[in-house]
Amino acid sequence: MIVGDPRDIPVSSCTNCGTILDAATSVGDHGIPSEGDVTICIKCGHIMAFDSDLALRDLTGEEIVEFAGDPRIIAIQKARVELEKKA
Repeated sequence: MIVGDPRDIPVSSCTNCGTILDAATSVGDHGIPSEGDVTICIKCGHIMAFDSDLALRDLTGEEIVEFAGDPRIIAIQKARVELEKKA
């Protein structure tokens, strides 16, 4: 982790595809992730959450229900697919 940039997070792997992830961008009110915040793997689109030490973990069943259909997640997934098409 590079100290000083609030988007940086500890290096962690996507729990689905194994892609190394070391930064995050916020679509919410704050730029620094905290425990329970949700993120999406830029490579495969897998939805995960940050645990207490900001490592990535799979969503709980309750979180899956909570975030199903969230318009922010849908928008990010659509944008990610469009970028893949252009690559």
